[in-house]
Amino acid sequence: MGVRERKREKEKTKESAETIEQEPKEPKSTFENSKTEEVAHSPDVVLEITESIGIVESGNHEEATEESIAEVVMTEPEFVMPSWGDIEETEWMYGIPTREDDKGLWAGEWADYILEWAERRKVHVLSVATFISEPPFKDLRNKVDSFKAISEVLIEKEVAEWIDKKKRQLRVYWRPLEDWADILYQWALKTGKLRLDVKSIVIQEVEEDFASLPEKDIHIVLALMVKKGQASWIDEKKGAILIST
Repeated sequence: MGVRERKREKEKTKESAETIEQEPKEPKSTFENSKTEEVAHSPDVVLEITESIGIVESGNHEEATEESIAEVVMTEPEFVMPSWGDIEETEWMYGIPTREDDKGLWAGEWADYILEWAERRKVHVLSVATFISEPPFKDLRNKVDSFKAISEVLIEKEVAEWIDKKKRQLRVYWRPLEDWADILYQWALKTGKLRLDVKSIVIQEVEEDFASLPEKDIHIVLALMVKKGQASWIDEKKGAILIST
């Protein structure tokens, strides 16, 4: 009995295994199929999202880069040579003439160019150190003497003045302070910034041309605005005004 029962149990087990192996697999539902497809394609989807994010980020980066370049272009204007060219073209313009008459004409030509150069570069104070290191001035022979001779012509034209006793720093007025007063007044009305003072202009409005003026001159500009009736003093000593509207 025991042997037969074991034999039957083995046969039963064998039949069950065969039945399981031969049992047809049920087709997966549409949902399962679509789910499987989604899983299979999910890396592509992730890749696409990643790529598009990368493109957007890259685009923003490119835009930021373009803006930075634009700022550099604004702060570093294109260099323009004098009308007579460089030292290779007109060597005689890069040395002080010996004749007094020629010297006056030579210095006058350079003085006109310096005004143009200073305006392009937004330079209000020109030092001898800058003069001897910046093109095209650095190509001049006897640079220090040239600087003084050209500066004296600008002073005679009342568009410059020495700001130190050693005559090593020249204040160049390529725009009159009266004009700066009008520019600042119009800017204040446009922006709605009606309370102004010297320090806030220098520190907070660095992108504006008038902010690069020497502080002493900004105070004079504010005083001119008060004189014109464009503003009134809040604190004259500190250089603080209220714009008149």
